[in-house]
Amino acid sequence: MITKIIIAWVMIHISISVLVSQLPASMVLTFSKLYELKNWEKNGRVYEQLKIKKWKHLLPEARKWVNQGKGKTAAHLRNEKEFQALNLQTSRSELSHWIQILPAPLFFFILPMWAGWVMVLYAILFNLPFIVVQRYNRTRLERFRKVYEKKQR
Repeated sequence: MITKIIIAWVMIHISISVLVSQLPASMVLTFSKLYELKNWEKNGRVYEQLKIKKWKHLLPEARKWVNQGKGKTAAHLRNEKEFQALNLQTSRSELSHWIQILPAPLFFFILPMWAGWVMVLYAILFNLPFIVVQRYNRTRLERFRKVYEKKQR
């Protein structure tokens, strides 16, 4: 049974990653409120306190497995189009991880109640670090964009 659950989660994660990677930008941006930086994030200082720079490289990138997108680095950015492309990529990744949490309650139909809650907890704990990293990347991207715009003037 455990093997089937692991296989189910792997299929859920990969399927949703592939699906979201194929969505048109307009559909991804439909959820723009989700990606907006919130006041409590304090322009990314919250994420710096979590020491994300020290552990984010440990997270696997599904982009490599499904051969989608470029690496998430601002080093190559030279114009507004490239900024928008990286911003879209971070939004796409964040959306993918939010959606990957949604199937967790389905496990209540096939598992005992306690195990269903374990699946919900797993879905949140597995995806939350990826969501946090994307939000952190977005705050850094915005700071980088402001510096870049000042240099262009």
